[in-house]
Amino acid sequence: MKKEWYSQQRLAAIQKWKDLAYGMFVHFGLYSLCGGVWDGENVKVGYSEQILSHGPVPQDSYEALKHSFSIENFDADAIASLAVAAGMRYIVLTAKHHDGFCLFDTATTDYSTMHSPCRKDIVAEMSRACSTHGLGFGLYYSWIDWHFPYALPISPHNSDAIPLEHMDYTMAQLTELLTGYGEICELWMDMGAPTRDQSRHVADLAHSLQPNIMVNGRVWNDCGDFLTMGDNQFPEHELQMPWQTPATIYHETWGYRSWQERKDAQGKVFQLSSALFSVLDGGGNYLLNIGPTGDGSIVPFEREVLEGIGREVRKRGLSRNPQGTVIAERIEKNETVHELGGATKQYRYTGGDYYSFHPIVTALSWKIELERDAVYEVAYRLSAHLEKEMKLCLDWEHDGGASDDDSDGTFIFTLKRGHQESIIFTNMVMRAGITTLTLHTVGSPIKRPELEGEDIILLLRKQRKE
Repeated sequence: MKKEWYSQQRLAAIQKWKDLAYGMFVHFGLYSLCGGVWDGENVKVGYSEQILSHGPVPQDSYEALKHSFSIENFDADAIASLAVAAGMRYIVLTAKHHDGFCLFDTATTDYSTMHSPCRKDIVAEMSRACSTHGLGFGLYYSWIDWHFPYALPISPHNSDAIPLEHMDYTMAQLTELLTGYGEICELWMDMGAPTRDQSRHVADLAHSLQPNIMVNGRVWNDCGDFLTMGDNQFPEHELQMPWQTPATIYHETWGYRSWQERKDAQGKVFQLSSALFSVLDGGGNYLLNIGPTGDGSIVPFEREVLEGIGREVRKRGLSRNPQGTVIAERIEKNETVHELGGATKQYRYTGGDYYSFHPIVTALSWKIELERDAVYEVAYRLSAHLEKEMKLCLDWEHDGGASDDDSDGTFIFTLKRGHQESIIFTNMVMRAGITTLTLHTVGSPIKRPELEGEDIILLLRKQRKE
């Protein structure tokens, strides 16, 4: 049998998340009151939701905005209704952004909406609205915190370490968020420079409290469940793992900006719906942002654009139409030895460094077509001797859905140091039709190490007919 690197629960969670396909990101907080303006001047440096960092803004003056956060026009139901009209299937809300202001009821700080004039638990309201409208609900949470006294101060790069006291605070808030608001489909961490252990602790906490949750790649250190691309970016290579593109309508900001140029809604509809369908066809999910105003209203231009995208979604649907189907390599019935070259490379992106994504090859695959059943010995050949041993897996899978176990399988083996050619497996049963052979490093697709020796060639030597 083919080895499965995920538990059945994880497989189900991944598929459920992939089925969500297209969602709404909502950036909302104290920065929404500013609208990208301070003391009557447009702050043109950086994103508007980071005005405290990029603008000439005294921290005490910014934090005093808490006392003006009345958000009389905020309507979670209206936001959820817009998501449905846009064809979206889930919403991710900024529970806490970099400024540390919490949109939920927390025992950890009074720097929250519950201690502002609105006295609202925004997270709770959005959770209920999503449930009412049949949407999934996810939470954004920033690693960094410009309010918490034991966190590192504001920096221009946002790649700050997480001190011990700050980590305890983070875990306490995440525990509140992951236990008090129903089922959470996605935890969207951001920024910061946690250690590998800190990343793992957050991912483990999320999985323990929400067994069906998907944690994004910006938990860092390859501890996430799906790759988060850079803002508005697409992968350079086809990926064999869950991934997501976070996107903005304007690219210049995520939070509300009062002086943002807003024109050509139909052009935006075409641009963003094209991006959505490209992401879907590439196997990814698309998370498109809106930024409500300081009183909680939906920006009319953003409503118009999302409703336009919704019309395009209703025409096409959210189906995935993969491009670039690989043609199977035919093996003639009288061949006794067949050399498989020209493998399809499979990539993943690693985020081991802060906010960087390096594509690495983790697998090679070949499609072969047989006229009749046969049994093969599988060997490998390299162009040069290996300098160190490497443990690999060979998967084989018959595309015809054969019912017997021997048509699919996994064999784990070691490429020996100093060897250029050796046998991998004998008596491999290959059924008539198309079989996919995949050679990969050990582990789940999102965590596999890099494959050394991309020039490897597989040799199929016929042992007998079935």
